[in-house]
Amino acid sequence: MLVYTHWTVSPPLLVKRSVSALILALFLLALSGCAGSLPESVRQSVSVVVPTKIDFVELEYYAKRSKSAYDPIAEIRKAYPLVTRAVTLQPVDVLYVIETDLANRNQTLSVRGTAHKPNVFEDIETALLPDDILGIPLHRGFKDVATAIHDNAVPYLRKDLPLRVTGHSLGSAAAVIVAAYLESEGYIVERVVTFGQPKFTTEMPPVPKLISVFTRVINELDVVPMVPPYTAAKKYQHFSPEVILRAGPDFGYLNEHDADRISVGDFWRNIDDFSTRDHHMDGYLENIEGKVANGSRQVPYLLKRKPEVQKLTAAD
Repeated sequence: MLVYTHWTVSPPLLVKRSVSALILALFLLALSGCAGSLPESVRQSVSVVVPTKIDFVELEYYAKRSKSAYDPIAEIRKAYPLVTRAVTLQPVDVLYVIETDLANRNQTLSVRGTAHKPNVFEDIETALLPDDILGIPLHRGFKDVATAIHDNAVPYLRKDLPLRVTGHSLGSAAAVIVAAYLESEGYIVERVVTFGQPKFTTEMPPVPKLISVFTRVINELDVVPMVPPYTAAKKYQHFSPEVILRAGPDFGYLNEHDADRISVGDFWRNIDDFSTRDHHMDGYLENIEGKVANGSRQVPYLLKRKPEVQKLTAAD
């Protein structure tokens, strides 16, 4: 069993320090002229569309659960009758939900992000700790939360049923770490989908099968997936394919390689365009539901004008 590490600094103090550090980092990067400086080879790669089928009906399944994880537990149980475990863990103040579907032989683990609006950048400090299970460094705060969830959830998870994992914000980073722990312990991790996920490591987890079933979904103007920033000292980066939600039917897609290259230099984007509002799970679900109802079309990651591209829908 993993050993949970208690906070060494009170969560409210961490939050204040984290938000201040984030604002300062964004300000300094804006002044330094980092925005708008992607290497030409990367710009060329992400300026064209490589048609990719995205099942927005599937993404809606996970988005609904990630949003519902913010509801009171009684409402969660009412909305999802197959819930077998729903609990808020203290002192990390993160809720997780397990649904066990014996008829369809699967189980779903959903992890809530921070419950308090002022804590949207919960523990964005960049401290890294070695992880004995995965053998890679992990962001301290996310590691603590993931360890707490793992230790509490394992008695309620079944190794004979495929597992689906989802989460939003802090919950999404913790969810991926938990999925990696479980995969390394012999659980069948069938799918991982996250929303507005911040970075949590500087190295790729040694679980290749997990990478192959992992998709990150981000709103185009969500600032949280940009942090912690990639620096010479701490090379935080993403390592999975990325679906970028734009307004209306439009969406972008980056494969694992391009998503990694963008994550290294993702402060090139216009910082003035970002806001915490675009991080809310309500907006993620609304955008995905619109694409399910009205269809979707893939556009280049670097987009100046809407090109005429083939319309893609979940039914295609």
